[in-house]
Amino acid sequence: MAEPKDEEMELGGLDDDSDDVLTLISCEESNPQRMEIKREAAMMCNLIKSILEGDKDAKDIEIKKVESPILKLIVEYLEHHNGKVPAEIAKPIRSVKMEKIVEDKWDADFINNLSKKQIFQVILGANYMDIKSLLHLGCAKIATLIKGKSPDEIKQILSDDDVPDEQKLDA
Repeated sequence: MAEPKDEEMELGGLDDDSDDVLTLISCEESNPQRMEIKREAAMMCNLIKSILEGDKDAKDIEIKKVESPILKLIVEYLEHHNGKVPAEIAKPIRSVKMEKIVEDKWDADFINNLSKKQIFQVILGANYMDIKSLLHLGCAKIATLIKGKSPDEIKQILSDDDVPDEQKLDA
C-alpha cells in the first residue's frame, strides 16, 4: 500500500473516521448554517489549514465573512476536488468558453451555472478563505465575460445584477 506523500495528509493522523470530518459554520448571526466537509477536501483552503495547524483538534470552524449560500458553493467545490488542487488556468485567457480554459469540465459547469452576483461573492469568499484555485476560476469567468468588449459594454456587464436596465441607462 502506498504511503501518502503530502505532509498535509499527515494532519488526519490514524484516528477513526469521525476525525476526518470538519464542520464549517457560516457567518449569519441569526441563523448560522453548519456544513460538513471532509478534512482532506478542506485542506485546499489555506484559512482552514492555518486554523488546524494551530489547533489540530478543531472540529467546528467559523467562517466569519462568508454567508451560507456562498459557503455551500465553496464546500461543493472543495468536496469535488477533495484536496487535489486543479491545474492552473493559463493567463492571459485565450477563449471566452470556460470549457476551453479549464481542464476539469466540472469546474466549467460549476462556474457557468452561477449568476454574476454569485461569482463575485464566490471570488470574495475564496479570497477570504485563501482558496487560490477557486479565486482564479472565478476571475477567469469574469475575464471571459469582458474579453474583447468595449469599455461601455464592460461597464454594463460588471454593473450590479439587481439594478433594472432603465436605471443603468440613466447612470
